[in-house]
Amino acid sequence: MTVVKLLKLSLRNLRRNSRRSLITILVSSAGFAALSIFAGYMEFTFYGLREATICKGFTSSSGLGHLQVIRKESLSNSEAYPFEYGLEKYDKLQNEFEKQKYVYRAIPRIEFGGIVSNGEKSVSFLGEGIDPVKESGFIEYWNSLRYMVKEMTMSDSLYVNLQQKKPFSVIIGEGMAKVLNAKEGASLMLISTTVDGAVNVVDVIVSGIVKSNLKAVDEHFLVTHLELVQDLVQTDKVSKMILLLDDTERTAQIRERLSNMKIFDPYVFMPWNKLAAYYKGVSDVYDVIFGFTGLVVIFIVFLSSANTMLMATMERVKEIGTMKAIGIKDHFISIIFIFEGFFLGLMSLLVGFFIKELFSFLVNTMRIKMPPPPGISMNYIMQIFPAYSYMPVIGGLVLVITTLSALVALARIKKITIVESLAYV
Repeated sequence: MTVVKLLKLSLRNLRRNSRRSLITILVSSAGFAALSIFAGYMEFTFYGLREATICKGFTSSSGLGHLQVIRKESLSNSEAYPFEYGLEKYDKLQNEFEKQKYVYRAIPRIEFGGIVSNGEKSVSFLGEGIDPVKESGFIEYWNSLRYMVKEMTMSDSLYVNLQQKKPFSVIIGEGMAKVLNAKEGASLMLISTTVDGAVNVVDVIVSGIVKSNLKAVDEHFLVTHLELVQDLVQTDKVSKMILLLDDTERTAQIRERLSNMKIFDPYVFMPWNKLAAYYKGVSDVYDVIFGFTGLVVIFIVFLSSANTMLMATMERVKEIGTMKAIGIKDHFISIIFIFEGFFLGLMSLLVGFFIKELFSFLVNTMRIKMPPPPGISMNYIMQIFPAYSYMPVIGGLVLVITTLSALVALARIKKITIVESLAYV
């Protein structure tokens, strides 16, 4: 028998019991659509979490950026005094970085800690000194993201207020504001130690109150001017330089290029994903969930397809016996069933793709507002990404499973003798 004849027989057999074939196609297509939709949601979650980590941060006061530049010595040696391995002449270094292709902004930061007080209550803080004009680059980058929706855009008003009320202004977290009973315009005292170990104090005014991503960070969030912090701790250095690129996908490429340049030899370039423990934890959890869900769905698809093939075999026992009686070999009969499974899988993919696209369109159009994840204080708008990179794998699995489900029928076909089949009622 030719391949064309086998294909025709397979398609005719599927039409013989169209109801059962339709049910199998619907079950398999639902499995394909479910996995594709979940993959799209997972891709959206990774994308949103990645860019939020870069622009806003989760374990610090501000975004991590794409690359963080520090001195090599700081990785292997402990500082004898604060800022021993800080970045000197950072203005010149900043200009050199911003000359590089694909580097959108080079942003200096100085990290410091201490106590903030309103005169009656005090709370510890881990703060950062920033350049508000440079930091606003994070807002511009976030709002220009490809999949950004209007409801998730950010305003740079906090940075504008901080810059306008220079130099003795601070931005504090909502949690800290509640503890200190501080409102915008309130006076506070920052108490910290200098590089020589002496205690220094400066009076500041609250220029803004912000709700950060993590509740724990929100209670110790404090940002002020870089120059004010340098005066407070008496240093002309900064802790690190944050590099914001024009595209996250270029991070590895830019890191390698900058690391190989002689002018930047004293520095180490730390990529954002090495610093984002929260992102890695969520990523690992989603990988496990997706793997387990995929196994369950694929198993259901296999059972549905195997049931269809087995029922088709039992209904066509006499037909199989007749085919054997006229000299058609078992492997040709088996190929017919394999083709049937293949066509069931192929039609399932087409229907499943349509279901997935329709569902994704509806969800993305409805702008569903999701509650904050555990430990996070931000709501977000749910989206389903196309996930085209996952679909070939998911589609291949569904196609292979529906095709291999014919093995159940093959085992039965080999056991059927001509005499038994012709006498079968």
